[in-house]
Amino acid sequence: MEDRVLRGFSAGIAGGIAMNIWSFISGAMNMTTLRISDWAAVIIHAHTPPFSLGETLFSLLGQLIFSGVLGIAFAYLVPPAGSRYLIFKGWLFSVTAWFLIYAVTTLFKVEGTVPIPLMTAIANLIASSVFGLVLAAALNALTVGSGSSARLGMVPAMKPLDDDDETRPR
Repeated sequence: MEDRVLRGFSAGIAGGIAMNIWSFISGAMNMTTLRISDWAAVIIHAHTPPFSLGETLFSLLGQLIFSGVLGIAFAYLVPPAGSRYLIFKGWLFSVTAWFLIYAVTTLFKVEGTVPIPLMTAIANLIASSVFGLVLAAALNALTVGSGSSARLGMVPAMKPLDDDDETRPR
């Protein structure tokens, strides 16, 4: 995929899907009181949980689009930073985004997001980490010339034989 915006958006969506899978699992295991889609729902619907199925699905869509936008931002940050240690850079990017989102909701005292129990913060940090790792891996896989097939070059099966070679049996 040659277009950086499309690569970044696609990688962000992949990371967002993985993040939400973890978030729904951690929610089902009562590890969190606020799933990632619930954060989006609080912002989109301007009320605290519980949310209807329609509100949850709409918020999930909004959160995935936001994940895609974060993927675009990461895709544009990678070339100046270099592609070495891309997985670490993806993780660092996502944890920074997690921290900034937590900071903004705390500074503005967004109802439904403050205060945050410790287990919710940990579960959401793990979700953010999953996002960053999948984002970087997906972006790397979608980048032209960096996938596993790009590393496989055409190599001759054997050295070409010279017609003038005297050691060759005839």
